[in-house]
Amino acid sequence: MSWRKLSICMMVKDEEKNLKRCLESLKPILKGDEVELIVVDTGSKDRTVEIAKQYTNNIFYKPWNYNFSEMRNYTISLAKGEWIFILDADEELEDAKIILKEIEMAEKEGANAINIAVKNLVEENNKQNFVFGFSPRLFRNGFIKYEGAVHNQPIFRTPIYNSKIVIYHYGYIMNDTKLMEYKYKRTVSLLKKELEKDPLNIYYRYQLGVSYSMYGKIREAIEEFRKVYNLLKMENSEMKKGLVVVYGLYANNLLLLGLFDKALEVAEEGLNFNDEYIDLYYIAGLSLYAMGRRQEALVYFKKYMDLFKKLDQIKLLYDARVVFYNISNSYFDNANAMVVQYLLDINNFLEAKVHIEQFKDNKLKLQYRTLLHIKERNFNELFDFYSSCNLEDKEKVSEFIEKYITYFKFDEDERLEIYKKFSESNDFYGKYCCIITKKEKVESAILNIFDSNVFGLLPSFYTKVLFRVAEKKEFLIEALKKVDVMVLRTKIAEALTAKFIDFEDVISLLEVIKPEKADIDILARYIALALLVLLNFPRQSDERLYEIFLNYTENGILLMSKLYKSEEIKEKYRYFLSEEEKYFALMYLIYLSLQEKRMDKSIKYLREAISTMPKLVKHLKRFSKDILGVDVEKLD
Repeated sequence: MSWRKLSICMMVKDEEKNLKRCLESLKPILKGDEVELIVVDTGSKDRTVEIAKQYTNNIFYKPWNYNFSEMRNYTISLAKGEWIFILDADEELEDAKIILKEIEMAEKEGANAINIAVKNLVEENNKQNFVFGFSPRLFRNGFIKYEGAVHNQPIFRTPIYNSKIVIYHYGYIMNDTKLMEYKYKRTVSLLKKELEKDPLNIYYRYQLGVSYSMYGKIREAIEEFRKVYNLLKMENSEMKKGLVVVYGLYANNLLLLGLFDKALEVAEEGLNFNDEYIDLYYIAGLSLYAMGRRQEALVYFKKYMDLFKKLDQIKLLYDARVVFYNISNSYFDNANAMVVQYLLDINNFLEAKVHIEQFKDNKLKLQYRTLLHIKERNFNELFDFYSSCNLEDKEKVSEFIEKYITYFKFDEDERLEIYKKFSESNDFYGKYCCIITKKEKVESAILNIFDSNVFGLLPSFYTKVLFRVAEKKEFLIEALKKVDVMVLRTKIAEALTAKFIDFEDVISLLEVIKPEKADIDILARYIALALLVLLNFPRQSDERLYEIFLNYTENGILLMSKLYKSEEIKEKYRYFLSEEEKYFALMYLIYLSLQEKRMDKSIKYLREAISTMPKLVKHLKRFSKDILGVDVEKLD
């Protein structure tokens, strides 16, 4: 059968990483006779052709000639369909089943081309974070050809129909650094060659700026966008309006470099030519916010949010010349967060509450609702809000409460007021508050929380209850032994990061359990917490840290001697899976060598210990002087 409704035309080279995902998304429309898939391979050396053969017999070969348009036009020449769909291997259709329906709609409107929404993903597993633009990809056969050696452009006949078809593009994701570098160098090289022929070509100059920006060469990108910006000054306002994306990209890169005044100037100039370009409101708002002009920034953020809510009414959205970088939910929430934060800072709680309800992300909504009530000091309303949440959200809210109690440095009376109110709640946060306020038998409640099957699932602030009983050594040891060592270390680390606890709190725990050398379980917990301190508090007193280092090492050696025989350590230390175990084994061997008066071996093992645990090098060099009597420089 020679007739087809649709020909999907692809040119590919070394795309085994992407191709299967792309072709799988096409499967719903490849089953019948209406659609053909044409794949032109331009010299693949991987499994690209093998994968393509699983989906179509229409495989063709044409050597790559460094001209994108010629290759693209060759794929089109092979098509038998009434309509031609241009697709790349690093793309994926959101819903292929609607394509034929959208073609039917386009035909009813007399269209010769069809616009498709392209979401250029920033992260591989996050389809909510993208750069957005419409792109003409579907054309009536016979009315389409491509021009341009690089960043080839379709030349087609209007009118154009704006469809509901969505493509996810994975080509901007920077995971594969080698592939990105190859694409970057190839594209930049081709663009520079074209610019040598035509230095005033606005399109190629703009695309060179885009390539630099995507690769993180911000200064180079700014220089190219500045040239395009100056070239546009010589053009009429209609040209400036159509190429308003230049203002957006120039302003955004200026913003990234911290040139906030210039970024604001360029963004406002772009808005004078096209006030529908939503990105410019976002960039102007960020620039003003960064300069401390927060009230002025709110005007732009609010305009941005108003336009975001009616995107489908913005005509510019369908202009294939314009790319939108800031129109996903995460950007909306970021703008809204800055609005809410300012309103809370000036105690405009009524308007802040309205904006809080607009967050797309539920966690942000919970966070700022909690902050609102905390700032209002309305603890009854905070409790009512908490009580209305489901179990998962209650956990998040309780964590936010603890963060804000810590951040705002509530006095004892205010803290107790909150904890007494929440102790009425019959859940884990309620039990926690009961412990803090000592409303029930503290020890049994703590043991319940520190059950190994429970504690790892709770927010990290629950570690604070340990310090309510730090003076009760036997009980504290019993509680610690109920928690897995790695869970304990993780939760303590999280609590330190969130500033629920501090250096002195962890030191107090270490002091209590330090003498318990006969208990292997407590040895393991001491070691875990001591390493946490050594790695995370380098600015503390050298003497205090060195003492902890010596105790850490001594307990580690003791633990190794309990777990392994001396001969096992000597023979197997190189093969321990854990770097920490290998370190303790080496330190154990240092002491054995000292007993044997083998200084050469001691120094050899010390060098290996430094290599195994380089973050402890400062303490190990001091250890070298104090214990081995070897000058620190001799180990360098």
